[in-house]
Amino acid sequence: MRAAPFLLTALLVTACGPGPSEPAAAPAAAPVATPDPNGWAFAIGKNSVEMAWMTETMPDGSPLRLVCARNAGLMVEAGTLTHIASEERLSIGAGDTVVALVAVAAEGARGPVIRATGAADEALLTALTDGGPISISYGAQTYGPLAAPGPAVRRAFAETCRKLNAGTPT
Repeated sequence: MRAAPFLLTALLVTACGPGPSEPAAAPAAAPVATPDPNGWAFAIGKNSVEMAWMTETMPDGSPLRLVCARNAGLMVEAGTLTHIASEERLSIGAGDTVVALVAVAAEGARGPVIRATGAADEALLTALTDGGPISISYGAQTYGPLAAPGPAVRRAFAETCRKLNAGTPT
């Protein structure tokens, strides 16, 4: 008789479960992460190194490019800023470090850009390596802050830029 309560409990549990016409509920599928279409592209050549911010909204171009060329310092191209006739300076910042470059309206590979050039400033290269957010300003226009590229890209860009501007082959 002692087995009767256990048998009754087992029958009740079985009776309350899904029947043959009621399949058990499938577990909820985990959400699939969508990769971020925005990010940094990196290229290195014999005479230059480049980091370009790529976006989904500008698939054929880059709204921001940083190029360091042999004995030519740093060049920044901004494809999203509008030329201001009275403005001659573009500022680029990484973290808390900001450097001013001489800016002109130019024609880039994919249309008009603001092109700014100047020395490959050691403080800026160090700030880029440290990984602070990157942003630019031109007159009242700004772009960023953008998340810094990964550590290997930051380090490679800064080290190569130093070598290129010291006359050392890459």
